[in-house]
Amino acid sequence: MTTNNIRYLYHAETGIELIFCKNSTISYPLHNHVSVLTIGIILDGSVVLTTNKEARTYKQNETFTIFPYEPHSISAHDSYSMLTLCIDKNAVNNTDVITIQKHIGLLLMQALNMGKISHYQILQLLNCLDKTSDSSNWQLKIHPPYIHDLKRQLELYPECKLSVEEMAQNAFLSKYHFIRSFKAEVGLAPHQFQIQNRIRKAQRLIHETDTITEVALTTGFCDQSHFIKQFEKQVGLPPLTYKYSSGIIPQNTSIPSGTLVSFSDTKEI
Repeated sequence: MTTNNIRYLYHAETGIELIFCKNSTISYPLHNHVSVLTIGIILDGSVVLTTNKEARTYKQNETFTIFPYEPHSISAHDSYSMLTLCIDKNAVNNTDVITIQKHIGLLLMQALNMGKISHYQILQLLNCLDKTSDSSNWQLKIHPPYIHDLKRQLELYPECKLSVEEMAQNAFLSKYHFIRSFKAEVGLAPHQFQIQNRIRKAQRLIHETDTITEVALTTGFCDQSHFIKQFEKQVGLPPLTYKYSSGIIPQNTSIPSGTLVSFSDTKEI
């Protein structure tokens, strides 16, 4: 029986997030992670991860790495359980490496105590992280100025009403040339990147606003139904289900090693 049980645990101080998918059948369309390094391990079942037009099947106890801005999709042909560790590069830049490593280790211990991961799987994840840390792919790509400025705008203010035609005009390019150039640099078409970042912003705002309609309008969607459809497509869960599946470890909160922290004991993001 598939349940699509997904839980999120976010550490505010370091920008590190653990995502647990249990008995999930959710597939994710082509997207990328802005300034985020993702390391994952398959706990049960298998998924097909496609990056750079290359598809590979990952099975139980196998790890994978997805670098910042790397376009990818995940396909599920049957139910799977997976744990992913998401590390925000911008947050990492403001925190020393030893602190980051400590918090990653403690978060993984929480996963162990919750019975979501084994000692062996923790070692697999840490080995994958160690191999990844020195990779040049972890460094953010330098884009041409007209792409960099627009990309930054779409990351910070995705709710702004800006059509692809207007983007192309601002870059002094034809619409066709602009779309090709943007996709070649960023990995996604401009409108796709814009929608993706609207949903990412909504994932934070959903914990701060009273209604789904307010979140939809604040993030640039014309109506609630369109927002819900796009949210579920990108995240794999309806907005309210996502809201109640998320927990946060606040800043300046220590996590004693070996202590169980359940999602019901954490604050919402």
